[in-house]
Amino acid sequence: MREDDRINRIAGLITQIWEQQHDKSFLQLIETLKSDYLIQTTGSLDKEAFIKDDEFERFLTEHLKDLIGEIHRD
Repeated sequence: MREDDRINRIAGLITQIWEQQHDKSFLQLIETLKSDYLIQTTGSLDKEAFIKDDEFERFLTEHLKDLIGEIHRD
């Protein structure tokens, strides 16, 4: 059985990322995150990939850290 709290954690990360990039629509944000993840993990958007929740959560966490770091550097 999957961990029930993962939904809230992943949704929370997406919310925080969206707050940093509020100029994007929700679906644009999701598609961008998915594309960035696939390029990072497979090197291509053309490859079919099964995205595991825990791996995507780690990606989102790092992505958020990068966004926050960029804001503090500006």
